[in-house]
Amino acid sequence: MQTPSYRPLQTKKIHLAALLFLLITTLLRLPLLKAIDLVPDEAYYWDWSRHLALGYYDQGPFIAYLIRLTTAIFGTNEFGVRIGVCLLTAGTLLCVYQLALLFFSPQVGFLTLVLLALSPLVAVGSQIATYDPPLVFFWTLTLLQIAKALFVYSPYSAQQRRAWLIAGIFCGFGLLSKHTLLLLPGSLLLYLLLTPPQRFWLRRWEPYAALGIMLVMYSGVLWWNAQHHWWTFLHLFFLVHHHGGNPLHRFGDFLASQALFIGPVIFLGSFGASLSALCTKAPLPHRFLAFMGLPSLLLFCLLAFKTKVQANWVPFAYPSLCLLWVGRYLSVEKQRKPFTNIFWFSLAAISTAFLTLLLFFPRLRLAVGIHIPPKSDITNTAFGWRTLAKKVQQIRSEMEMQGHKVFISGNGYQYIALMAFYLPDHPPTYDLFLHYRLDMYAAYVQQLKRHIGENSIFINAGKANDADLHKVFARVQWLPPVHLYRRPLYRHPIATIYLAKCYGYRLYTGLRWARGG
Repeated sequence: MQTPSYRPLQTKKIHLAALLFLLITTLLRLPLLKAIDLVPDEAYYWDWSRHLALGYYDQGPFIAYLIRLTTAIFGTNEFGVRIGVCLLTAGTLLCVYQLALLFFSPQVGFLTLVLLALSPLVAVGSQIATYDPPLVFFWTLTLLQIAKALFVYSPYSAQQRRAWLIAGIFCGFGLLSKHTLLLLPGSLLLYLLLTPPQRFWLRRWEPYAALGIMLVMYSGVLWWNAQHHWWTFLHLFFLVHHHGGNPLHRFGDFLASQALFIGPVIFLGSFGASLSALCTKAPLPHRFLAFMGLPSLLLFCLLAFKTKVQANWVPFAYPSLCLLWVGRYLSVEKQRKPFTNIFWFSLAAISTAFLTLLLFFPRLRLAVGIHIPPKSDITNTAFGWRTLAKKVQQIRSEMEMQGHKVFISGNGYQYIALMAFYLPDHPPTYDLFLHYRLDMYAAYVQQLKRHIGENSIFINAGKANDADLHKVFARVQWLPPVHLYRRPLYRHPIATIYLAKCYGYRLYTGLRWARGG
């Protein structure tokens, strides 16, 4: 690897600038962690953390362990739930900078760090506690170790062997975060097969040892699934099952979501740079970075023709692809065009930062004339839940004054998880699975047996089938719907929630009425 030479003082200044930028942006994000309500998925994963297990219905257990740790330190609040992913996102950016130092230069690392930090991808990843930030962190950390094994350490050295084994550990943590991590070994295999100078690694034991470590770390999830009807894998098959609609529309929606997620200039630049690296005689590190992102991105592009692909299914591709774009663009040949460099990187930074500002400061959308219908504004999922919890707690107190215990139930995990978090005593809540899809609450459904004879507050996005509820309860009384507002941004409700007072729980149905996964 040949990288541009920098004077020690200049290098030190860039290192310091990168660290200061990372520190300042992370500190600026900390107050935002408690500024908005949890989104339903965050509350769901927090509820996982109250029931620690080797596996969970939807994905691996790492996010539950992380939230359990951070809430034990910082308390059961929004900050405690989110601080872990905020720190892991900062760690991801630091890993990208380290990769840039291996393959390119401090300048490339700093520019990549700035572009990624300004993107909606990183802004959301550092603010919302899902399993994607841990996945991206361990994916990037694994790439860093593999890169050292392939390109830095001496062949057959102890350092090289150690790097492979450490990569296996990080890969294991990534797989415990989200199953999409399996694309990393697959991408590495493609790289080794299609890169003749690196093909000898297929005859070496170290990559297979790393794979073995990953599988051993994942074995607990397999054991848990064997005890729970292989729910996780059935759920994954359900997600990629064919959906209706126009395949071309789904494909276009996916591409548009990626351009908005990472920024249009970065998306197009990363895609073009990776294609260029694979179609030309690019240096081996460039091919490595391209293989660690582009195959996964293309796979989800193809999958979009079959099913709905969410915007957050492929965030792990962009650290390596964005780094590749910046590194190739700032190659020796491009140094002759400083004005062009300034223009394109300014355009990338400004457009990406603008998208992030629109996401987090919705009044800016109004100022520039962008009007998004309430149901299409994904940020609305983080508003109104404290208000709903106050209403539910008021009804709950009134019902308990009649001398009967009251439990919280619903259809689907979203509202019952939010109520478990926002009700003052954080009670256990239950999914009744009234002809609705399975979720992690299926693992605790038998606990409903202890509530036979009690009353319940049923929460749903719409009125559930009264016939179902009347079979389960002796009497059902629907209340006026609760309208949630986000003023002054929207004059009309952003959500309408239906509540029912249910008396005399009498029929435990378990999972007999559950549908799909």
